[in-house]
Amino acid sequence: MPMVQLFAIMLGLTFGSFLNVVIYRLPRNLFFSKSRSFCPHCKYQIPFHSNIPVISYLIQGGKCTNCATPISRHYPIVELLSALIWGWASFNYGLHQGILFIWICSILLAISIIDHETFIIPFPLIISALLGFLVYIYFNPTEWRVSFWGAIMGVGYLSLVFLLTSAIFNKQTLGLGDLQLIAITGMWLGPVNVLLSVFISALLALIIWGILSLFKGFDRNRAMPFGPYLSGSAILLYVLDIDLLTYLSTF
Repeated sequence: MPMVQLFAIMLGLTFGSFLNVVIYRLPRNLFFSKSRSFCPHCKYQIPFHSNIPVISYLIQGGKCTNCATPISRHYPIVELLSALIWGWASFNYGLHQGILFIWICSILLAISIIDHETFIIPFPLIISALLGFLVYIYFNPTEWRVSFWGAIMGVGYLSLVFLLTSAIFNKQTLGLGDLQLIAITGMWLGPVNVLLSVFISALLALIIWGILSLFKGFDRNRAMPFGPYLSGSAILLYVLDIDLLTYLSTF
């Protein structure tokens, strides 16, 4: 493996540790706290040698060294996914596209975990993604039209889905954070693939809802976060680099 890619993966692991801090602290308004990383259960400040990405989790058996409370498995998973994001970017993209890929994927990863745990999509993460796009467009001004129309199409389509599903289920089915998120993924994917992303994410959410209903019983009011499905489908479509218009033109 080339040294540049190996270095990128190591940076990704380290950045994943930072993402875990964001994921825990941001919904709790602790993000600007000056304290070091600590155990959420006993508040024990984690020393440096116990805060090595993935390795510390494995050595400690997935438990806090002070109170032996199990540590959530999402911590090493986020670190490994972050390493994968950085590694993929270093192997497949140039400088500007690679930085944007890392920035957006990292934000989408954080949003997915936070929304899954709290049903909240923090607005600061949306703003951070938007700022990343503005910087990217500054260096790549020809991309602004695709990003603009992607955001418009994404928000418009998801708004239509929101109105239809709300009328069918007689309740609010999506939140403002979902609309903000689709604006970001629309800027990233463009006006065509963002529509495919919404369709795939809605289909996946429906399948998961059906599986949960099968095993836990039917509950019309069962709430499900939509952010993880929007984020996951967007990353998948971007990585696969699907050009839907070119594909359809072959028929």
